[in-house]
Amino acid sequence: MRLAEGLSEEQIAAACRDHTERLREWIATFAGNERPLTVYDGTILSLSRLFQEHPDSSFHEVKANTRKSYVDSLKVIEATVGARVVPGVTVLDIKRWFRNWGSPAEEGKPPRPKRAHDAVSMLRQLLRFGHALGYDECGALAERLKNLRFQRPGAREEEMSLGQAVAFIARALELGERDMAIGVAAQFELMLRQKDIIGEWGPANLEASGAVHHGDETWTGAFRWDNLPGWRLRLRTSKTKARTVFDLQSYPLLFPLLESVPHDERTGAIVKGEHGLPVRERSYRKWFRQIARAAGIPDSVWSMDSRAGGATEAFEAGADIRAIAAHLTHSNLATTPRYIRKTEKQTAEVARIRASSRPTEAKGE
Repeated sequence: MRLAEGLSEEQIAAACRDHTERLREWIATFAGNERPLTVYDGTILSLSRLFQEHPDSSFHEVKANTRKSYVDSLKVIEATVGARVVPGVTVLDIKRWFRNWGSPAEEGKPPRPKRAHDAVSMLRQLLRFGHALGYDECGALAERLKNLRFQRPGAREEEMSLGQAVAFIARALELGERDMAIGVAAQFELMLRQKDIIGEWGPANLEASGAVHHGDETWTGAFRWDNLPGWRLRLRTSKTKARTVFDLQSYPLLFPLLESVPHDERTGAIVKGEHGLPVRERSYRKWFRQIARAAGIPDSVWSMDSRAGGATEAFEAGADIRAIAAHLTHSNLATTPRYIRKTEKQTAEVARIRASSRPTEAKGE
């Protein structure tokens, strides 16, 4: 606030006290007692907070699981470089931050390339948001970063083999965890993402179709008993929204498990957790690891690797790559090979054909 000229020190002090009191009253009544937006002061911390608070930020437009990953990266940024002022940041600074973000959590631990890549991607998004708000220094730094490429984390090479899937299902049943057996069997057989099998909890939405409501939360998902007419599962996949249909009777690991569920229990979500409610992602991951260890499956194999395991098994069995892509609901055929982890049968066949076609003298006979 600009003060009038010629005021005495006492008058200046009184004016400041008056303006401060008005400010406090405004804060107390702002937008029905809602918290006022963070004021951007040039720091990365203030930009991060403003990105999370501003009503027009993309932070509020993404799904709950994406927002959670945003928050994880924002915490990394705020804790490590939040105090830095944007105009004083250089490209070399960000390259150094990227290395630090990807370093092991402690000596002897593996590097964390995904953490670094997610954090630098989030930083780019913060700078673009700041530029959209009119802060030119954010746009200038974003522009300098535009042509800089940061190493992406390597693609996963693990898969859940058929033998591991069978072992997991057997161990889960022995432990009385039938729903976990169904969940993994469905992921492996249908080659769907975990979210497509266990659904998702989010803020209450009383208008959601086929949903389960609990307190101030709503669960939505397509893998429900009421969505299996004639044992056919129809859904739109969580990521690409592609429509697909599965005849569940065609999957020998999954169908007997579904048939074994008593009729009076065939309501709501198929994979349930605590208190008979749809299982939550954190619980599913925890129980998966417990059962996997009991089944002798190494920690390097994740729940998500069952999707790649199913695709690899299909390819090794001779299924056409286009058919596998359709089953995975890939719109781009180039994406599908990333899910095929090994090709021993194919390479062995190529070697056999090459050897059999060589002249006798070249065969070493």
